[in-house]
Parts: sequence; C-alpha cells; structure tokens
Amino acid sequence: MPTELQQKSVWEGWLSSEIRANYFADLSHRYQSRQRLVTWLTLAFSSGAFVTLVTDRLPANVAWIKPVLAFLTAALSLWSLVEQNQKNATDCADLHFRWNKIAGQYESLWDHMDADDAEMQLQAIRELSAEVSKAASAFPNETKLLRHWQEHVVRHHAGVTA
Repeated sequence: MPTELQQKSVWEGWLSSEIRANYFADLSHRYQSRQRLVTWLTLAFSSGAFVTLVTDRLPANVAWIKPVLAFLTAALSLWSLVEQNQKNATDCADLHFRWNKIAGQYESLWDHMDADDAEMQLQAIRELSAEVSKAASAFPNETKLLRHWQEHVVRHHAGVTA
C-alpha cells in the first residue's frame, strides 16, 4: 500500500498529466491554425503575384504591387519553412496522446491504490513522465495557457477529493 505522500503524488500526477495533455492538444490546434492561415495567405499572395505578372492592364501607379506580392509570397514561404508549424502540430498531438495515456495510468493507479504492485506502478509512471517531459521541453511554456488548463482540470475533478 502506498504511503500518504505517494497517494498525494498519484493524485497530483494525474491532474498534472491531464493539464499537460490538454495544453499540448491546444498547442497542436494553434500550430495547425497558424499553418492553415499561412498556407491560404501564401496562396492568395502568389495568385495575386501571378495575375499581376501576366496582365498588362495594371495601372502604372500600382506597379509596385508586383514586387510586393512576390516578396510577401517569398517571405511567408520562408517563415513557414523556418517555423515548421506542421511538424510542431504533429509533435504536440503526439505529446497530447502520451500525456493523456499517462493520465489514464495515474487514474487507474488511483482507483487501485491497494494493489500489491502499486508502488512499482507509480515508479514506472514517474519514469515515463520524465521521458515525455524531456520530449516536451522543446515547446514554449505559455503560463497563461497552462493556467487555463489547470483551472479547467481542477474544476473537472472538483467532485473528487485527493
């Protein structure tokens, strides 16, 4: 039987894992949305640049639009390449999955604290959490977003006491 401190650790690990799972799901969505916006803007600017290059009906006073649209297309393409939003979205989705799986393991342990191997299970979950935390270190620590998900998870578990 785990000690009271270990039981508290299971409870806090469960909540913490759910918070992180939600955080990375949110980050994944944000990266996907950002990539979608950049893709549409690149398409619009490149289409505009193409139209201005193939038409002779462009008034002389707006001839500056040709290089501006070409520049904006190139700048957005470069920014998209450097930012790697699609890769970040995929990596965050994977972290969401992994943290969600860890939260499920903590929940299962919480429901079976009297199991003979509860302490070994806790140690295994802690080791897995450390591995996932290392993978997550490449992403920003957006405190406001984390706080939002913390409040959400705490509200969700308000009926259950630690």
